[in-house]
Amino acid sequence: MAFSELSRPWRARGHSNPRGGLLLCHGFTGSPQSMRPWAEHHAALGWEVELPLLPGHARTEQDLARTSWQDWYGCVREAVLELSGELGPIAVGGLSMGGNLALALAEDEELAGAICAVVAVNPGMTLPRIAAAADLIAPVVRTLPGIGSDIAREDASEEAYERMPVRAVGHLRRLFRRTREGLGAVQAPLLLATSRVDHTVPPSDSDLVAARVRGPVERLSLTRSHHLATLDHDAPLLFETSARFLDAHVPVPEGSR
Repeated sequence: MAFSELSRPWRARGHSNPRGGLLLCHGFTGSPQSMRPWAEHHAALGWEVELPLLPGHARTEQDLARTSWQDWYGCVREAVLELSGELGPIAVGGLSMGGNLALALAEDEELAGAICAVVAVNPGMTLPRIAAAADLIAPVVRTLPGIGSDIAREDASEEAYERMPVRAVGHLRRLFRRTREGLGAVQAPLLLATSRVDHTVPPSDSDLVAARVRGPVERLSLTRSHHLATLDHDAPLLFETSARFLDAHVPVPEGSR
């Protein structure tokens, strides 16, 4: 898979009167390319947006196999500290594993006060049986088929690895379990967007999130999109709803009032 400039880290900073801060997290084996439309939409509204590239992604499958869930989480956690240090309480959002990471950030006691809203799109919380057994099969099976481009639109595609390193799937399993067990610590308002037809993450994962978090939850049903909703037919609806939700829950930075 050839990765384009769209798969590089992206940021929109330097607004004279920023509306607030937003960190966006992409998914497993994917890249910022899947999140750029969301990032650019909110940047045009005045948001200071940070869209990092997770370690091991948009390079080679071998690079991903050498990373861990702690590397992925550490990357976005550092971004939260930087952005909130400049702007005060910020919002975090993500797609698939990125939605899981956004919720993991909201669980982090040391980030209390730094995150005031979460937007999770088809957040992953469980894995198929073969993926759940990744640690057992890793010595024998090195990779599994990829999960990219689950999109209803025929003219859209995702820049993602064609194969998944089984070792990295094992770390994905550990991340999912850790976040799933800590959902009760999430008290920030949550916008939970779920595709009705998703071939990658079961919609029931969103139901699990809604049932376990302690903060207020707003549900958004994406009826015309598959997993990669940020690149699919419902993207405009998702972005507009996200912008409205964040306006209601993220305070304007002191210097912008």
